[in-house]
Amino acid sequence: MFKDIENLKIKNISKGESHFPGSVKSRKMNAFIFRINGACRYEFKDTTIDVHTGEIIFMPKGSAYDVYSTSDVPCAHVSISFDADLTSPTPSVYSFDDYAEREQILSTLHELWKFGGQTDIYKCYALFYDFLTYISNIEKLNYADKKKLNLISPAVDYIKKHIYDADLKTDNLHQLCGVSGTYFRKIFLANFGTNPQSYILKRRLSHAKALLDSGDFSSIAEVAASVGYTDPLYFSRAFKKKYGMAPSKYANEL
Repeated sequence: MFKDIENLKIKNISKGESHFPGSVKSRKMNAFIFRINGACRYEFKDTTIDVHTGEIIFMPKGSAYDVYSTSDVPCAHVSISFDADLTSPTPSVYSFDDYAEREQILSTLHELWKFGGQTDIYKCYALFYDFLTYISNIEKLNYADKKKLNLISPAVDYIKKHIYDADLKTDNLHQLCGVSGTYFRKIFLANFGTNPQSYILKRRLSHAKALLDSGDFSSIAEVAASVGYTDPLYFSRAFKKKYGMAPSKYANEL
């Protein structure tokens, strides 16, 4: 649905609390809605979709639905509304726990769109295209691929749980799945587009960038430690390689 997307134009990026119940007779634009907190149910004419914290729902232009809260906690979201030429768009739900740049989507994308300049708008488009690639890769998974992904899920779950632990090692992750290291890395690469080490690095640096953007830190060493690096110099080099400047310089230019 999103592999060959054309004429993409972001119309709005919003962040806030979701207000339920609600009813939409015909959506004016396509939208991805990232569920930050809470859970809700969308009732369409022919189907019902439940969306929980950590999931995304795609809502195509023209869709009609009723929506209700299904949790006892306040619901919050980030929403990206856009126009585009899509092939057979249908309401769909995805997990974004594995998306390496999820912290950027949840923490800073709205601020970049609302308060940033033209360069920041370009950053929003770049991040959105990156996200669409992630969604396209999910849609490419066939049944056999999903079975293989389930096979390595113990290691994937372990990475998610310990991703900011300084002593996280990837050498023996395959043992959690009962497969060889070579086969584990092959399945991981096929599903995540990179090896485990690079996946962890990308997630950590993305979270570090979000922390720097928030201003909620006292030192670069603190940021490094919070994402799993005991050596601030190593962290600074990795950050500069990915984002083009040292974290201290990046923080000063905010």
